[in-house]
Amino acid sequence: MKKKLLSIALALVTTCSFAQLSERENDATMIKLGARPQAGDMSLTFGYDAGGLLDSNDADAQLFTGNFFAKGDFLTFKWYKSDDMVVRVGLRLSKHSNKLSGDILDSSAVAGNQFNFGGSMESKTMAREYVIVPGIEKHFSSSNIFDVYAGGDLYLGFGKEDSVVNRTYGKGNNFGFDNGDKDEWQATTSNTIMGIGGVVGFNVFIAHLPISLGLEYGLNMKWTMGGKTQWTHAQTVQGTTVEGAQTWQEAADGSSSLKFKDGMKKSKFDMDTNQDVRAVLNIYFKQ
Repeated sequence: MKKKLLSIALALVTTCSFAQLSERENDATMIKLGARPQAGDMSLTFGYDAGGLLDSNDADAQLFTGNFFAKGDFLTFKWYKSDDMVVRVGLRLSKHSNKLSGDILDSSAVAGNQFNFGGSMESKTMAREYVIVPGIEKHFSSSNIFDVYAGGDLYLGFGKEDSVVNRTYGKGNNFGFDNGDKDEWQATTSNTIMGIGGVVGFNVFIAHLPISLGLEYGLNMKWTMGGKTQWTHAQTVQGTTVEGAQTWQEAADGSSSLKFKDGMKKSKFDMDTNQDVRAVLNIYFKQ
């Protein structure tokens, strides 16, 4: 009898449990950011060179391929001004400098070293590059899955490199200088790059995650101005600047080995399709 009662009790419990599970309703969940971003939302944007096999020699009109956590890549962001209008911007700020100065031992202190002949040397090198790429996107689809857009970027890049080497010679050297003579070299290279890129692309939104994957490509035009190196070389012998101290200009990219007078002009223009083909990952968030 006890066994029968226990079996009936277990059956009732199982039936009740099954009924509760089959009639259960999920709790309501509020998602602050749906699959598709809206006005006021922002995103971190990461890009990968989907054209990837582009030879740098063939990518003359290339502006920027995006960024995927590599050194020197752009920082890229988007802001949704409205549901279908997006402002985008890329930034790259780079500066490197190196300095060296001191008094040089003479050959009597470093046996067998003919290049140590006393005196002093000071050298400085500095390279900096500042690039901003503002852009805009117009989105055409309101789908929460697939998003097509067209847009454009303006590329503004400014770079400069400076190098200075000042050498004061000691006595007993093998270069024909006397004690106290000086040899001075200065080089300056400036570059300005302006570009326009027109892009078309699409995003695919992933479930209810604030993430999308996409691809974009288009047409680039790039103007490179400057690219010349201004050289100055002067020697001071016995306190007097030597006649023939020179100033000249060279092509910084090695396109010519000739030396030019002041007033040399150098510029370059490139245009091509699909120079920047990018796979794009966007991670959306609210302000």
